[in-house]
Amino acid sequence: MPEPTAGPAGEPLSGGFVADVVRIGDTVRRTPPANLDFVGALLRHLAGVGADLAPHHLGVDAHGRQMLSYVAGRVPWRDREDPAFFSDAALVRLAELIRRLHDACAGTGLAGDAETVCHRDLSPKNTVYRDSPAGPLPVAFLDWDLAAPGRRIEDVSFAGWHWAALGEGADPVELGRRCRLLCDAYDAAPTATAPATLARAELVGVMLDQIESTWRGIDAGADRDEPGMRRLRDQGAVNGIRSWQNWLQSNRAIVAAALEV
Repeated sequence: MPEPTAGPAGEPLSGGFVADVVRIGDTVRRTPPANLDFVGALLRHLAGVGADLAPHHLGVDAHGRQMLSYVAGRVPWRDREDPAFFSDAALVRLAELIRRLHDACAGTGLAGDAETVCHRDLSPKNTVYRDSPAGPLPVAFLDWDLAAPGRRIEDVSFAGWHWAALGEGADPVELGRRCRLLCDAYDAAPTATAPATLARAELVGVMLDQIESTWRGIDAGADRDEPGMRRLRDQGAVNGIRSWQNWLQSNRAIVAAALEV
């Protein structure tokens, strides 16, 4: 194991709300997820098939922390810090990574009877970017704590509302366009191993369900006095995400029409 580069406690990594995360040498140590066995099996599977889109799972250290390989790159954990992270080129690469994940897990024991395994928390803050001639492009996903069997459309929908603006002043046509770009790139992904049916007609409905589930989950976690959820609610996340839900419900037809153009 590499020697620590920032003392025995490690170098704190920015952006976490729920887990405590530090870097020690070429490893990352973090609060283990509740489903550690599943996450460990998933990350080992992705490494084994050469998916190259996630850290490697290295076990648990003497302090009970999950150990992962460090993935070099930039993580845009500050909201909208650089428009380049949200470019069309970045969206296309994002869709290709999601497709690679889904194809790697479809039909495996990890997916069970579901279509595939979903990350379920795809956001810029959980994505590593590296510079390229086309600008910064996604190369890997972090924070697999919520990963579970699911439907392909779930991850695509979740990415759709995390890589776009919602709420007052946002453009519903642009949201629909960006979701269409994600769907088109997912369908056309060069890494795809077999045809897949992406239920894009359900995308807006799935998105609304996810947004409601997100603010309700934060609210319930804060009521249980979970530190991460309490911090999010104190920063206004519940009211902010709920306003996105109301906005999307009001603009649902416009988004759906733009998605299908």
